[in-house]
Amino acid sequence: MKKNYLLMVLCTSMFLVKISVTEAQTTLKQRLEKHVYTLADDSLKGRHSGSTYGHKAAEYIVNQWKEIGIPPYQSDTYFQPFNNNCKNIIGILHGNDSTLKNEYIIIGAHYDHLGFKLNNGDTIIYNGADDNASGVATLIELSRKLNEIRHSLQRSVILVAFDAEETGLNGSSHLADNPVVPLTNIKLMFSVDMVGWYKASGYVQYSGAGTIADSKNILLNSGLVPEGLHVVTQDFEKSLFTATDTQPFAQKGIPTLAVTTGLKSPYHKPEDDADLIDYDGMTLIVEHLANVVETVSKDRNYSASGKLASKHIKRNPKKILVGLSANLGSNYHYYTAGAVNGKAADSYGIGLMSQINMGQWAIRPEVYYEYVQAKYPAGTI
Repeated sequence: MKKNYLLMVLCTSMFLVKISVTEAQTTLKQRLEKHVYTLADDSLKGRHSGSTYGHKAAEYIVNQWKEIGIPPYQSDTYFQPFNNNCKNIIGILHGNDSTLKNEYIIIGAHYDHLGFKLNNGDTIIYNGADDNASGVATLIELSRKLNEIRHSLQRSVILVAFDAEETGLNGSSHLADNPVVPLTNIKLMFSVDMVGWYKASGYVQYSGAGTIADSKNILLNSGLVPEGLHVVTQDFEKSLFTATDTQPFAQKGIPTLAVTTGLKSPYHKPEDDADLIDYDGMTLIVEHLANVVETVSKDRNYSASGKLASKHIKRNPKKILVGLSANLGSNYHYYTAGAVNGKAADSYGIGLMSQINMGQWAIRPEVYYEYVQAKYPAGTI
C-alpha cells in the first residue's frame, strides 16, 4: 500500500511539472504574440526610423524592460541618440564573476522598418512583423529569461534594440563606433533578425559560427537545443546583397552570429503581418538563445577563432585598379506603331577600364567599343 501511495505521489508530481512547463511555454508564446501584434500594428505605421511612430515603438520596448527589471546601460537613460532623431535602446545585465563580468555579450535586434507610403489616396503600411518585430519580441523575452537567471551569468550581457537598420545599419554602426564598453572586451555579438517563419523554413540558422572556436559544440549541443527545434549553422555570412547588424561589429574583428529563419516571409512587402508569424517556433528560438547565452557567459574556455567572413574584412583600396568589361547579346528594333517588330541581330562590346583612387575621390578613365545591329525589312542597321 505504501509503494502504491508513493507511486501515486510521484506520478502526480510529474504531471504537475509537465503542466507547469506547458503553462510557462504557453505564457511565453502569448507574450511573444502580444509584442509582435503591438509593434506590427497599423497604428505604428511601419516604425520608420526617427519618426513619431518609431519613438512609440521605442517607448514600448523601454516599458517592457522596466517591467522585467532590465537596468539601463547608463544610470539615467536607455537611449543612445544619433543622427536624424534616431536612438538605440540599451540595457545591461552585469555578470557575477570578478573577472568575466568585464567581458560582454551583445544581443541586438533592430526595431525600425520601412514606414508607409500613400498611393492614390490609400495608406500602404509596411508593418514588418517578421522584419523585425519578431526579432524585437524575441529580444524582450530573451531579456526576461536572462534576468531570471542573472545570478548565474558570469560575463555581462548588453541588450540592444537598434534603430535605423533599414536605412543602412546606422544604429549598429553608431554603437560600434561609439561603444558603451571597450570593443576589446566584447566577446560575441548576436543579431536577431527575422525569426518568425520557423515552420516555413524548417530551421533557425546561426551564421558566423566560424568566427568562434568550437562553436558547433555550443550551438548544436543537444542539451541546449529544445525538443522540436532544428538548428543549423553557417560558418560565415555570405550574401553580397543583404546585411544585418552584425556587420559593423564583425568589421571591427568581433565574433558575430546572425540568427534568422530566412527570407520566407513577405520580405519588405505590406503583407508582412502579425497573423502570419509562427509563435511556436519563436518560443523554441527564445529558449535556445537563452541556453546558448548562459553557456557562453560561463565558459572560461570560450574564445574567438580569429576568422571573419570575407564580406566583413575591410580592405584598403589599391591606388590604381585595372579591369576589363564585356557584353554579348542581341538587339532589335521595337516599333511603337505597327504590328511587327524588327528581327534580332547580334550585339557585343568590350572595354578597358582603370581607376585611380585619391581618398574619397577617384578618376576612372575608360575605353569602350560597342557593336550593335538590328534587322529591319530594308536590311540591317
